[in-house]
Amino acid sequence: MAGTMLRPVALIAAVLLTACAAPVPPKPPIDKTPKAPSTLVQTRASFDCTGALPAVHRQICTDDQLARLDKELVARQHQLQQELDPVGSLLLAANHRRWLLSRAEQCDLVDGEPSAQGRACLVSLYQQRLQALQTWAQPAPVAPGGVHAMASYAEFRLADNRSPGLCEQTGGQLNQELRRHGLPSPAGLAGITLLAGSHGPAAETEVDGQRVRVELYNAGLYAGYQTRARGLSVNGQPLLDDATLPHWVAEQPNYGGRAHAASSQTGDYGAIDVYRRDGRTYVLVNETWGFYSPAARGESAYAGLYQLEAGSLRPLCLYQTYLTPPRTNTLAGLASYARLQSELDGIAGPPLPVMAQHERRDSFQAWKEWQWTLLNLPLLGVDARARYGRDGALQQRHDQALETLFDWSERNITNKQIYRRVMPMLQPAWQELQQLFSGQGLTAAEARSAADLLLHETLARAMESLAAPAEPVALPLSPHARYQPRYAFAPAPGELERGRQFATLHSVLLNNAPAPVVRDFIAYETNTLGEQRGRGADQSPATMAAVLRPDNLQLLLEAGFDPDQSNAWGKTALMSAAEQNQPASVQRLLERGANVHQATRMLTGVGVGGPERRQAQQGRQTALLLAAGNAGTEVIAALLQAGAARQAWDGYDREVCQALQGNPQLSPAQRTELQGSLCGTYAQLPAAERARVDVRKGDTLVHQAAGHEYRISLRERPAMMLFSRPLATTATDLDQRLRPMAVKIGTAAVRRGGMSLTGPLTLLIPDLTGTDATSLKMHVGFPVSSNGGHVAGYALLQQPPAKVLSVMFDTQRNDAAGTWQALYAAAQAQGLTPSSQGYVVLHTRGMRATEYQLVVTD
Repeated sequence: MAGTMLRPVALIAAVLLTACAAPVPPKPPIDKTPKAPSTLVQTRASFDCTGALPAVHRQICTDDQLARLDKELVARQHQLQQELDPVGSLLLAANHRRWLLSRAEQCDLVDGEPSAQGRACLVSLYQQRLQALQTWAQPAPVAPGGVHAMASYAEFRLADNRSPGLCEQTGGQLNQELRRHGLPSPAGLAGITLLAGSHGPAAETEVDGQRVRVELYNAGLYAGYQTRARGLSVNGQPLLDDATLPHWVAEQPNYGGRAHAASSQTGDYGAIDVYRRDGRTYVLVNETWGFYSPAARGESAYAGLYQLEAGSLRPLCLYQTYLTPPRTNTLAGLASYARLQSELDGIAGPPLPVMAQHERRDSFQAWKEWQWTLLNLPLLGVDARARYGRDGALQQRHDQALETLFDWSERNITNKQIYRRVMPMLQPAWQELQQLFSGQGLTAAEARSAADLLLHETLARAMESLAAPAEPVALPLSPHARYQPRYAFAPAPGELERGRQFATLHSVLLNNAPAPVVRDFIAYETNTLGEQRGRGADQSPATMAAVLRPDNLQLLLEAGFDPDQSNAWGKTALMSAAEQNQPASVQRLLERGANVHQATRMLTGVGVGGPERRQAQQGRQTALLLAAGNAGTEVIAALLQAGAARQAWDGYDREVCQALQGNPQLSPAQRTELQGSLCGTYAQLPAAERARVDVRKGDTLVHQAAGHEYRISLRERPAMMLFSRPLATTATDLDQRLRPMAVKIGTAAVRRGGMSLTGPLTLLIPDLTGTDATSLKMHVGFPVSSNGGHVAGYALLQQPPAKVLSVMFDTQRNDAAGTWQALYAAAQAQGLTPSSQGYVVLHTRGMRATEYQLVVTD
């Protein structure tokens, strides 16, 4: 009964609410008036010359001829990649990346400033490359009568027929052209004269006394640097823009809900062509296909045929064309391939320093496109291999990639361990790819060919990112060139070593040679190389190479090899043995007096590949620190017994304890048991063992004075604009005056000056020598954005970048005068020149702390 009584009340309330609600205004009509395309930004070279750039790019940007050559070369490269078949385009793009990387080495422009010698070298390189591209052989397809692979993924299907007869005829001819040549050009249609546009002789033509122009342009990074069409105009008046065809698509029933504001992410079309047929002028507009299709997964791209008459466009035929593959994340189901790619990415490491930011983006975006295309449109690559004779160049590049992987593994034991982990991954990943492609309907031969291509590009791209080429980069082999491959696309473990001659002691040790071979090489290199015996890349010692074979390590130690020999950044055999969890090798090295306290140092510009560069740049590793993160209890116990738990640097004990928490070799019980030994407070190293603290390398200097401890580091203050007011006060009045003054300054900056505060409250003390407790003179202000206006009573002080010695002020233990004195003493101890200028920074975001900064010069 109660529920029945409530229903009329609810109904009345709903009616009242409906009556009171404001009517929903109708949506404003969509403006379909074609717009003129925006003006294209022009750059001096093929890239933007502003911002931080590597030395090669700075050299190009300083010279008109070089900048012009760079633009010309890049334009030719982009043009060739569009004209070539998919595999040829892939090979040329990879080759061009290598050529770009080689410029710095070839012209000695890794570091330094532009020079006359660098300019002359680059001019010569660019001219040679342009000439090579102009004369590189263009392939003629084999068996051109076969059906093109693109016809498996695209077809012109009528969606809106406003000109019966013409639409069917044109669609049929476009499909014939598609089956013959792939992406269709109206030039191949019978009975037409192509006038202008994407496939025409020019971008502009005259039709019935009117100037008709197709706006063509290089669409840039996020469109594969393709030549695209942005619109069409008649006598300068826009007649078709990036929304014209999508508006037509949106009129269709069940068109897919695709937004009709633009035909692609970059607001353009794949092609616009103007042609004559039977005395009439037509405009054919094609949306982009493949990776850059505007359609969502499972939807179609479109093409539209218009008639151009009396300065207007009349829509005639709308075609569905390319169906975007429905897979949203094909890689998610490829566990073996994903593991392989992750390992290869780790080997390659971050981009090389000689790559500019735009080149890094290009490489990443291009890889996304190629990987997607090879996964989702595999027949394009399979067809190109068969038609255009690319196997020779493909297999040569693959052999080179595998040789690079093996050569990289020969540099040190860490690389060799990674190599031994990667090689067994190749065949499972290759077989997994074949299964994927077979599931897409490919034949066994086609699936194998498609798997070859994707595995090849994944491996070769990673190997070509290890280091910049030291030798000139020649173009890929010509089409149909004969080449005898050395390796399979997915070689089995051990295949790269078969028949190989190992010529150095370091190499035979890495490859686990038996004792007689090792003895022979020890004797030979001792006689011929003396102190350099057994050295590998970056001075990697023979003892490091032998830690996985304690018997071979013992032979080296008995032959007088120093257990503390290190590589370029200070890594020793004891560190490697600890990292590789080799208790027998650790014990042999300790018995020979290996130094448990030796530490690596940070070194930039050395190492090949991610693991080496990361180790060299990481700095300050010890055997105990590496063991804590990677070794079992036996190795850690041996190091502890040898006295390794000593305070190597400030915070070392905490780093060791933290490494222990992530050690995969230990059970929770073992980890808990070791915490008592590794997570306590360590005793200091003997003075003779202590490494010199250098704040320039990121060390923290612990300064003791008057019973107080100051932890001092060197920092870089960025350039900034300080919105401030002067303040003259005393130490006792400072706190009382500072808070209200800070509020006024911040309010004035934001409300009156229209600025943004970009940092915490800062006290600038111009002259510390003239300041004491009774007379404090400073500027109080906030760092601000530099786009504001002048505010009466306040000053904008431009502060240049500066090096500062920094210390956090402890209000319970420190005093101001003692803190400044500690900073001066630290500067003198580190060989830095202190100035009389200082800053006090009051941090409030995330923490409340006061930081004292003394400006110094080195």
